[in-house]
Amino acid sequence: MGSSTLTSRIGRSVTVGEVALGLAVGSVAAAAAVTGGARALALPLALALVAFALREPVALLALFLVIGLFKDEALVRALPVDATLAAGALLALVCGVRLVTGRIRAVPLGLSLAISVVCLSLVASLAWTSAPTYGEEKVTTFLTLTLLAIGAPFFIFEQWDDVRRFFAWTVVIATPVAILAISNPAQDTGRLAGDNTIGTSRLLCMAALIVLLGALGSARWRAPRVVLAVGFVAIAAAVGSRGPILSFALALAVTLAAWLLRAPRKVAPVLVVAALSVAVVPFVSLPATSSERLAEAARDPIAAFRENDRHFLAQQAIDLIERAPLRGAGVGAFSTVNPTVEWPHNLFLELWAELGLAAVLVVAAAITAVLAGLFRTAWRLPERMPEHELAYALLAVFVFNLLAVQVSGNINDNRVFWGTLALASLVAAGGL
Repeated sequence: MGSSTLTSRIGRSVTVGEVALGLAVGSVAAAAAVTGGARALALPLALALVAFALREPVALLALFLVIGLFKDEALVRALPVDATLAAGALLALVCGVRLVTGRIRAVPLGLSLAISVVCLSLVASLAWTSAPTYGEEKVTTFLTLTLLAIGAPFFIFEQWDDVRRFFAWTVVIATPVAILAISNPAQDTGRLAGDNTIGTSRLLCMAALIVLLGALGSARWRAPRVVLAVGFVAIAAAVGSRGPILSFALALAVTLAAWLLRAPRKVAPVLVVAALSVAVVPFVSLPATSSERLAEAARDPIAAFRENDRHFLAQQAIDLIERAPLRGAGVGAFSTVNPTVEWPHNLFLELWAELGLAAVLVVAAAITAVLAGLFRTAWRLPERMPEHELAYALLAVFVFNLLAVQVSGNINDNRVFWGTLALASLVAAGGL
């Protein structure tokens, strides 16, 4: 193509209306810079981020589920709005657009029943809770942000490639979290990640599962993936949170056992990865506190649990259950038993103690159905299909989050678990 032809085409492509629009946008931007100062310079970046989020909703969902890990950063604190609310508003907008256009998957009956019972129990228990102020806060958060995390997968995930991209974005987001953890050790103990140790460890372990199972499921050996997974686990170990590390080991064991039952030839890669993981441990310099905590859990997990605060929280939750085993003590009532901690750090104990027997039974039933469906899906898909690898990765991520919520968080802190439960329900029901 000659230069004159190219010039003529460019000249014809720019109309008078487009020139006027450009001048108007420039004028508005200049006026905003004069009136708003330096903050106005962030407007184009914000609009670009909004456009990207709307175009890549799986990335938006992955960020929304773990955005609390970035809230202490100066850039996030400088935002004029709360980061979680902003991400939630964008996610709700995406879901609204897809609802109008008919791009929504059916919610499985088991999950729909479980969430309905939990929501009704939350609202009803406000009538008898001993902590009405805190209870109203928990109800409001669950019916907005947590419910959005549960519902969003049915608008966003349409095919298996969406699951792949969601896992990829989870690993991408875990990378800066790992860097922040390394650069932010606690002054007194040396543990990484400062105060947000559990959330950081969970995300890093979840990313490690995704990367590791992706390497094992690949047709060719992927050493860089294994190295990345080992790096994530090493940083999570340096953080020193025992719950995510133990959950990672158990989830990996369950998933590999299920995989090896159908594909015995995977034994060799699994043994290689296990050997690499064990060999790298002596070379990882852990903070003294982290090393001591993990060593205690490895030597005698039962004794470590009994000496941990979680044991006493479980006893307090059981005492609360005995007072009102059927209807529960009311949402937020555990905070009156232990005002310092405010929740028992166990999903099932929290549901039973505060919302009653019906809530914990329907959630347990939904989880059981999802687990059975995930095993069926993973075993049914042929090995030559790329979805085979994704099914096992989803099984591992779901089992990991299920185990993790037994030792930390409350029903609203555990948005990753609820979002994963929704995605797993969709996959188990054959919705992709």
